[in-house]
Amino acid sequence: MTITLFDETSEAVELSQAHVSIVERLLFCVWAGLVSVIPALAATYSALQITNFFRSLKNAEEATNANVFAHLHTLNTPMVVALGISAFLALGFALVLAIEPKRRLASVGLPFSISVPILAAIPAFFLWFAETTTIDGFSGKLGNTSIASTAQTVSLLLFAALVWGLLVLGAAVVCAIVSLCIPIKKRTDALSLPRAFVWAVTGMLLLVFAGAYFVLI
Repeated sequence: MTITLFDETSEAVELSQAHVSIVERLLFCVWAGLVSVIPALAATYSALQITNFFRSLKNAEEATNANVFAHLHTLNTPMVVALGISAFLALGFALVLAIEPKRRLASVGLPFSISVPILAAIPAFFLWFAETTTIDGFSGKLGNTSIASTAQTVSLLLFAALVWGLLVLGAAVVCAIVSLCIPIKKRTDALSLPRAFVWAVTGMLLLVFAGAYFVLI
């Protein structure tokens, strides 16, 4: 109990003496936001390109398995790169928080830290399901499902990836504004180390996701 009280007192004193410029806080908000915005933009771009590719198919000779799979793999390159960049941004964020306690005061709070990977993953997941559904359809793994039904499902998933990609941009801005409006001394997790762990896990998950995109699609 004595140690706990001592730690709480120490943290309270450090918070009372803390002075972090708005520029530092803005920098960390932008850094955190990019982790979700970059994959969202890539998902939007890839979904649009895949939609245009499907619309460009005019006959059965162009809609062969080899042609479709090759184009999907090529059009996924921006998504793989974006997820890789976001992964390294998240891991870098985690490293800074782990070795620089003072930087934790300037960084975003735990709610923002948890919401970022969710925002980053949603458009990418919609795109993933659209592409895997397409591959399963061309590979005959969907059984008795009609081509029209599969095409409609893929169209809806691509549209969802487009819409969610744009929504993530707005959500990232809102999260950043809310984070900046909360004074450091009002945040209960201002010096919390677990945020570094959250960002490290986020980075690893994004890296695995990037690898899955590259290998499986």
